[in-house]
Amino acid sequence: MTNLYLFYLAGISYLCAVGCYLLHIFKPSGILRKGALTLVLSGFTLQTACLIWRWKLAGFLPVTNLFSTLFFFSWALACCYLYFDLKYRIGAAGLFVMLLNLILVGFAVTRDGSLPQLIPSLDTIYFSSHIILSFLGYAFFAMAFSLGVLYLYQNRFNSKILPSCHLLRKLNEESIFLGFILFTLCMLIGGIWAYEAWGYWFSWNIKGVWSFLIWLFYAGMCHAKFIRRWQGTGYALLSIIGFGVVLFTYLGIGLLLESNHPLA
Repeated sequence: MTNLYLFYLAGISYLCAVGCYLLHIFKPSGILRKGALTLVLSGFTLQTACLIWRWKLAGFLPVTNLFSTLFFFSWALACCYLYFDLKYRIGAAGLFVMLLNLILVGFAVTRDGSLPQLIPSLDTIYFSSHIILSFLGYAFFAMAFSLGVLYLYQNRFNSKILPSCHLLRKLNEESIFLGFILFTLCMLIGGIWAYEAWGYWFSWNIKGVWSFLIWLFYAGMCHAKFIRRWQGTGYALLSIIGFGVVLFTYLGIGLLLESNHPLA
């Protein structure tokens, strides 16, 4: 369990980053923005070290219970955010994203962080690829959710601190596209995994069906960006609704319903 101290330190770094972004909003400063980015990078580095340590101890990618999926979701979201901030310098827009990340960390630390056992159906070369692609896809959809909320706010209040509506729209569309590509690969590898483990490509269990609905929804969004009436505000609203579907599939099914999916 000592490996979790790295995770706790990462959570503290993310919390301090949120504080820097808050100060940056009330008193814009290049130093605060760079400080926040440095703290996010520090948290991500600590969390990556913790993940590698746990992976080595377990002998497999340790993402098989609620704590570990929340941990990995948080790691993937931080990775996704760093990609956008280092590429586009989105600055204060990081506040909302890192708040979302902090919520994931907060829920994770209340769960049992012990390393789980690997069940036979997960003992396959496709397991790690499926999990990594799935949660990176989720992270880009979470990023799109955050950008959608920021777009609606910016469209109404036109804050000088936040990126322009044009840039937020562009980032939202890019996030949806990247998430859709990763989630498509996740679904394909998941089908191969299912065939190798159980002899069929697709199961009509509730988590499999809702995962397919996620894929259909975001496939539609990739087309909707070319339709004028869905651009801008409409696309932002779809991003918010889509992430609600993602959260239900990820958390709602496992907590509220029964599923024979190995990670439910």
